[in-house]
Amino acid sequence: MDQMGQWFNHVDVDRSGQLDYKELQRALQQAQLNFSTMSCHMLLRLFDPDRSGKISLPEFRNLFQWIQHKDGAFFHFDNDRSGSLDHGEIYRAVMHAYPHLGLDQHAYNAAVKAYDPDQSGNMSRTEFVGFCAYLEMCHRTFISFDTQRTGSVQMGLNQFIYACSQAK
Repeated sequence: MDQMGQWFNHVDVDRSGQLDYKELQRALQQAQLNFSTMSCHMLLRLFDPDRSGKISLPEFRNLFQWIQHKDGAFFHFDNDRSGSLDHGEIYRAVMHAYPHLGLDQHAYNAAVKAYDPDQSGNMSRTEFVGFCAYLEMCHRTFISFDTQRTGSVQMGLNQFIYACSQAK
């Protein structure tokens, strides 16, 4: 078994062959990725296509590759090598990681304000990856309502509340 498989099995304490959010959080902590509970839930949902609340080894591999991709954007735009991104660096990193989103400045500012855990305007590596997960959840939720792929949706209040609840 490869190193990733051994790592997965080590944190799969119930030997189910799947990781729940607590086991995922423990696995990521072992890689010095200290995600909040909310971020672990979002990451799990991103890579849990059957919505079982757990991820398998292949899904874990995909999740880890996704994190590495976001890490690449983080490290590329951490110009001063401070270990955190300021507001401008976050914007450039997000636009690099998600060129297809086409977020305007107002939408970006609202998303940062909604997600930034300590409201500092700066994000650590794990906060940035969590923010990317948040944006990904928002995008997937939007796409589920944009059935004609027009980039625009019309929805009632119940749909709007549902859409908001899916983003976190």
